[in-house]
Amino acid sequence: ARHRRLAAAFRAGIRALGMKIVPVQESLAASTLTAAYYPRGIGPELVPAVAAEGVFTAGGLHPEIKQEYFRIGHMGDVNASDILATLGAIERGLCVRGHDVDAGAGVRAAEEALCRM
Repeated sequence: ARHRRLAAAFRAGIRALGMKIVPVQESLAASTLTAAYYPRGIGPELVPAVAAEGVFTAGGLHPEIKQEYFRIGHMGDVNASDILATLGAIERGLCVRGHDVDAGAGVRAAEEALCRM
């Protein structure tokens, strides 16, 4: 239940940043990991940009689309604060890469989701 709650909040934040989830049908997604498509104009260079903000993500694995998405784990000892910090790092990574981001949108959406659950 905790993993589902954190996953739902994290994915609300990802969607608020204009990204789509892999798989698009969320009922098929694991509760311990989110795979998100890069936004238009951004690619695998986002992973090191986010790492420079202090959060480690991973590139895609599926051979046919691995250059189109990245992965973020949210299992084990991860808590709501970790979810918010990770979304903030993703937002800053997008900004550094020149993507037009509504600063705080992802964090705000996740926070709102967490408050409703």
